[in-house]
Amino acid sequence: RTKQWYQRRVRGSTSSQPSSEDIMMMKLPSLCLFIISTFVFVHAQEPTLFPLPSSLSYGSVPVGISSSNFSITSASKSPLLWQAINRYWDTLLFPFKEIGKNPSTVSLSSLSVTVVSSDETLQLGVDESYTLLIPTGSSASLTAQTVFGAMRGLETFSQLVQWNFTSGLYSVLVTPVSIQDKPRFVWRGLMIDTARHYLNPSTILRTIDAMSYSKYNTLHIHAVDAQSFPVMSKAYPQLAEKGAYAPTATYSVDELQNIVEYAYTRGIRVVLEIDVPGHSAAWSKAFPNMTAYCPSYMGNINNIPLDPTNPFTYEVLEGFLTEMASYFPDQYLHTGGDELVTGCWLQDTNITAWMKKHGMSNTLALEQYFENALSQIVWRANRTMVTWQDPFDNGVVLPKGTIIEVWSDPTSLQSVVKAGYQGLLAYGWYLDRQIPDPPSTHYEWVDTWLDFWNRDPLENITVNQNLVIGGEAVMFGEQVDSSNFDSRVWPRACAQGERLWVPQNVTNVNDAKYRLIGHRCRLAQRGIGAGPIAPDYCPIPF
Repeated sequence: RTKQWYQRRVRGSTSSQPSSEDIMMMKLPSLCLFIISTFVFVHAQEPTLFPLPSSLSYGSVPVGISSSNFSITSASKSPLLWQAINRYWDTLLFPFKEIGKNPSTVSLSSLSVTVVSSDETLQLGVDESYTLLIPTGSSASLTAQTVFGAMRGLETFSQLVQWNFTSGLYSVLVTPVSIQDKPRFVWRGLMIDTARHYLNPSTILRTIDAMSYSKYNTLHIHAVDAQSFPVMSKAYPQLAEKGAYAPTATYSVDELQNIVEYAYTRGIRVVLEIDVPGHSAAWSKAFPNMTAYCPSYMGNINNIPLDPTNPFTYEVLEGFLTEMASYFPDQYLHTGGDELVTGCWLQDTNITAWMKKHGMSNTLALEQYFENALSQIVWRANRTMVTWQDPFDNGVVLPKGTIIEVWSDPTSLQSVVKAGYQGLLAYGWYLDRQIPDPPSTHYEWVDTWLDFWNRDPLENITVNQNLVIGGEAVMFGEQVDSSNFDSRVWPRACAQGERLWVPQNVTNVNDAKYRLIGHRCRLAQRGIGAGPIAPDYCPIPF
């Protein structure tokens, strides 16, 4: 607008002075900057805890804290706990070198950690609660029922320790602090896709770190799909040897077990997904007779399903899934089941002849036959099935212990739990979608975090709310690999993670934005490539 007024003046406009409208437009950028600055700095003394604790109170007295005279103590001899304590001490509590002398007359000298239970089994529903007390004095305390609750409390404590890049000092600005915290849902997951694009193991480990910083507890790995089969198997090595993009685009058994162990030390379960019977073209690279033959569907690789009439299909599935269960100790195994193209089955003459012989008049009967056989394989592997909603939608009767994940619409979750199944929500939390929650759209795509934060799993659930056990943010990998994964996922996924942690009555989106700006910077300072959601300054210690 300033340029337009200048051009009018140069061209001989009758007025050599800007109009009041011109003046207002000239001032608008400064006004916007002032509003942004006010938003960022008005909360300067408030902690940017993310996710927000379920019960929190704090004061306004700053207490200094220095790496030179602070310690974390515990009577516990648990290696798992001490590994977590050392991780926070070594890299997360004090990322910047202190350059000043703390002027505070009161300093925090210790954090005492108490874990009640010696049971370190990580399973769905494990107690993650904790109590954190930071007085206006020298000693803070963290108490948790389990080591995994202690990990969540250590993360909260670390978020309260703030660095002042002007003074070069650390402090807790808001003592006394009293926090009693626990998650709202027991399944707080992130799904990653290692089949559409191979993700380097270092990317997966870094993702686990970022998940722990945001109090996620479940990593769902969509491991194989039509495009590639990157998972190495001792029983069937040819699956990855022929089905992966390249020999370097595979995960060895050692790498798979390292991912599981790394996640365990951060309180994160790893749930493997082997998506069948659809999306199965990669199996045919090693075993062509495992998949259906349907020439008119071959143009789209995603159309090709397994052949459910071939006994060899179940032989390979049982051997492979049983082997995978030995590497992934979690009780749950995700078997996919989505987007089955049954028309391909009907075009395979061997399959239709088998159906006729066995009195099957439609593909639902064949899908039910497959899921029955698959559920028995999973049962014999001592695992419990998780599936996408599609088999349920199609009318397949699944074992009652099955967990069903809803992805396609906002209303199916009610049908799932009404039928007595435990349900997970993924709909509305797809990180790969430009419009994850139609018709809501945003000028800047990163602002989809607002849609994720506002989506509540219990919305429109009036029956059997207790069967909704959580949900997952989903990043399918058609357009992400290790080069851009971090910035596509973080910090937007944090919004979904908070929604699954905080009480339902937490609805102040402006407060969430302030805290997410701070948490995004914290992620970046810890080596996560999380992109900004608003103008700010984020000093990086490397």
